[in-house]
Amino acid sequence: MLFKAAMAAICAVVLGWSGAAAARGADTVRVEGGLIAGTATDGVRAFFGVPYAAPPVGDLRWRAPRPVKPWNGVRPATAFSPVCRQTAPWITEPQSEDCLYLNIWAPAAPSSAKRPVMVWIHGGGFFGGSGSQAQYDGARLTRRDVVVVTLNYRLGLLGFFSHPDLTAESPDRASGNQGVLDQIAALRWIHDNIAAVGGDPSRVTIMGESAGGESVAILVASPLAKGLFQRAISESGNYGLPLDPAEARQFDMAEAEAAGAAFAQANGASGIAGLRALPAEQLLRAAWSPRTVVDGHLLREDLTTLYRAGRQNRVPILVGWNADEGKDLAPEIFATSQFTAERHAALLEGLLHKKPSAAMLAKYPARTDAEARASIDRFTTDYWGWRIWFWARLQAARNGDRAYVYHFVHSPTEPLEPCGYGCKAGHGAEIRYVFDQLWQDPRPWGGDDRLLADQIAGYWTNFAKSGDPNGAGLPRWTPFDGSDRTIHRLGAPAEAAERGAVDFRVFEP
Repeated sequence: MLFKAAMAAICAVVLGWSGAAAARGADTVRVEGGLIAGTATDGVRAFFGVPYAAPPVGDLRWRAPRPVKPWNGVRPATAFSPVCRQTAPWITEPQSEDCLYLNIWAPAAPSSAKRPVMVWIHGGGFFGGSGSQAQYDGARLTRRDVVVVTLNYRLGLLGFFSHPDLTAESPDRASGNQGVLDQIAALRWIHDNIAAVGGDPSRVTIMGESAGGESVAILVASPLAKGLFQRAISESGNYGLPLDPAEARQFDMAEAEAAGAAFAQANGASGIAGLRALPAEQLLRAAWSPRTVVDGHLLREDLTTLYRAGRQNRVPILVGWNADEGKDLAPEIFATSQFTAERHAALLEGLLHKKPSAAMLAKYPARTDAEARASIDRFTTDYWGWRIWFWARLQAARNGDRAYVYHFVHSPTEPLEPCGYGCKAGHGAEIRYVFDQLWQDPRPWGGDDRLLADQIAGYWTNFAKSGDPNGAGLPRWTPFDGSDRTIHRLGAPAEAAERGAVDFRVFEP
């Protein structure tokens, strides 16, 4: 009996289990709020729909996230929660304002060492998306000895809304960035609880695409997120960095407050109490463009100013963009009928927020309507890449803050989604490769697809483990120094050669 007790104690120490956890079973753990019970299948432990904050409903609508409310007994964590209320047409999952939940995939095999944690922040323009979309399934990445977490955060009007009353009632005298504050609350929860499933709170990597990638730029910049993660990956998303004064004004909280007050008046509400009394259905019927703001709390200055001064959190970053970036999104900004030679200069001005220079018009000519459309496609792709390059250059300029930059140049066996004129590797095309999720799609993937998925998943998880994407069996990735030779092409050599070097001089201020 004493021998068995001693062996049980030794196993608890060596395998990282407590006696209580062993008694409850491998799929039940204690986290903030109480016990949760997940599943263990094919070597992966999964916990879905885990609350990381109190439901932001009623009087908590638009407030900063509050702590989790405790529960009694064992809470099932075997199904995804409803997604946050939104207007995105591609989301068909059940929706609710009660949506601040996260999902965890962890290796089932015991380990004497804690595993690095990869936290995915979904995209969707800050108005759509969820952490439970199929392409974000973390099960395959966990087989590379990491823990994967996805999360929901408030979106659209409910997640990015400023109003003078909100600012006045806030102890931080700030409003407008509720969705990003949700992300920080999730990161705090992960820091305090992820060890329960074998994760290492001192090796957390945040990563995201599109608006999720923009969120990464904001979190790297925010003092509120300091110490909650040690590395950052941003895919196709750094519109948080304004490139000129006109863009910087878009982040002004006073302007955002005025827009919020006008919205309340248009909806017959005298103040924030009246808006809180309105059903979400009515609020979401109104047009609203979500944006983050410089509120003096989450952000004390615009990101370009902050990064130029080197005041961001000290973490290595891995950032990049796709070869046909923007070709699938330009038609969402302008009606296709506007892609004409006559309208060309005006379209460029709309995208640049200023009149295009003579050099810009020469590089992206419009002598015919067909040439105008092709130039807009190339411009949107290059402009997206320039913004990534701009961010990475600011990061690389600071000693000790490594940056790794990629250009996803691979054309999948078949385009992943219809995305316009000549588009093969459009916005989000890399996600299936990052999560090594080609198996989810029945298209006839080729050997290059499978090899690249293995390489990208390897780079990303290596970076999560050490801050360096390099590892055995992978082509060497050189840290970014501002030159094209240090932009790592993700694709076959022939694809990289076809795309050629990038030249962003025409975009320089």
